[in-house]
Amino acid sequence: MTLKYERIAFVCPFPYYAKGINEATLYPPIGLASIAAYLEKQGANCIIIDANVGEEKPAQIFEKLVNFQPDVIGIQLNVVTAQAGVELARLIRNNKSLQAKIVLGGPFATSKHEKLLEDSGAFAIVRGEGEQTFLDLCQGKKVELIEGVSFKNKEGRLIITKDRELFPDINEFPHPAYHLLPDLKKYRARARKTPFVPIFTSRGCPFRCTFCNANIFGKTFRARSPENVINEIDILVNKYGVKEIDIIDDNFSEDMSRAEKILDLIIHRNYNLAINFQNGLRADRVTRDIVHKMKLAGAYKVGIGIESANTNIRNQIKKGLSIDKVESAIKWFREEGIITIGFFMIGFPDDTEETIQETIDFAIKANPSIANFSLVLPFPGTELYEQVKSEGLFTKSIDEGSQTGFYSDNFYYDTKYISREKVLEYHKKAYRMFNFRTSKIIETIKDIKSYNELKWTVQAASPILRKILTFN
Repeated sequence: MTLKYERIAFVCPFPYYAKGINEATLYPPIGLASIAAYLEKQGANCIIIDANVGEEKPAQIFEKLVNFQPDVIGIQLNVVTAQAGVELARLIRNNKSLQAKIVLGGPFATSKHEKLLEDSGAFAIVRGEGEQTFLDLCQGKKVELIEGVSFKNKEGRLIITKDRELFPDINEFPHPAYHLLPDLKKYRARARKTPFVPIFTSRGCPFRCTFCNANIFGKTFRARSPENVINEIDILVNKYGVKEIDIIDDNFSEDMSRAEKILDLIIHRNYNLAINFQNGLRADRVTRDIVHKMKLAGAYKVGIGIESANTNIRNQIKKGLSIDKVESAIKWFREEGIITIGFFMIGFPDDTEETIQETIDFAIKANPSIANFSLVLPFPGTELYEQVKSEGLFTKSIDEGSQTGFYSDNFYYDTKYISREKVLEYHKKAYRMFNFRTSKIIETIKDIKSYNELKWTVQAASPILRKILTFN
């Protein structure tokens, strides 16, 4: 079927108002690049505007859109960029210079489609995985017959079509349209080598953590073949000069034999790549052999999702992870000289002073290279959000998005047993107790192996230091 709408613009808004986000890290919008590649394969003329690169506000984005004159504009929204995306949609709707259909997508749009349709005046919202749904819209199919969309009919009534089933074989998707992204050198992270690029080798995670928003890739683990993955890495290395890849799967090693095959192929290619498992690995889905192969393949940094050291809290959030497995994994990674980040969360609804202190004490005992303590943020679309809402714990609404990130003092609800002030106090305490040790300061300095890492560390640490050194 041919395309009715051929000129497609994708926009990743810049949250110019946001505070408490990690401004030292800026990843390219690989999700948009994947949808764009799928449409290009069908003959579409696509552009991607990543407003974060130039810190462009809606008015500046609008000018670029006017120059391109798209038929359809797809705006990607998460909890922090939602307000900027709605502002842009209103600007487009209220100006006759553009007659394009506005389509919203992303995790926040999927969770809050009714509110966003009302606020933005968008034509439709794509819920969940976007490739096939967006193609159906661009082919001009009747919107009410397209699975996975929400829209308002002529009478203003909200219509929610049937959820689209997850695409069964993601090997059929073309590689992301990297050529539509800004120069990869404009992105930033704690990269040992540059340019770097994030890649997905799989989609979905079968685990049921209550804080995780899985409304895009779902709970079914769908993996690309090792050969498909290595083909993309070949292109990134040989065509784009990429020297580091950040694997950002929800669960890279769910299929451990597949993970080993990918690592074997990377080792055999002898790329001399730096590899970062930034999103975090499950401690119970790695073995000592896999950890060693990660090192041989070029892995220099991994994250491990731990959340809480308290067994009851981990059970309540359905983490399903043994703390012994965490200690073993940290030990293996550190033995291989791989920087290990422990991801912890503070302020679950049932947290107490004792459970939070238990988490801090465990972090110090297990001693990952870095401990990341984030305040709990109940994302719309998660079980945690529904729990906080049903128990009447919210003190401020997050339904229109957030103007802050994990590192601010913007805590959205009351926990059951401790005050908001006490949660924030322990948040600062966690960073102080873990980082203000002579051994940890020395280790942090020794782990920095490149100028880019030093630059990132200074930029990322500055707002956290300002926060934790405030004792009021």
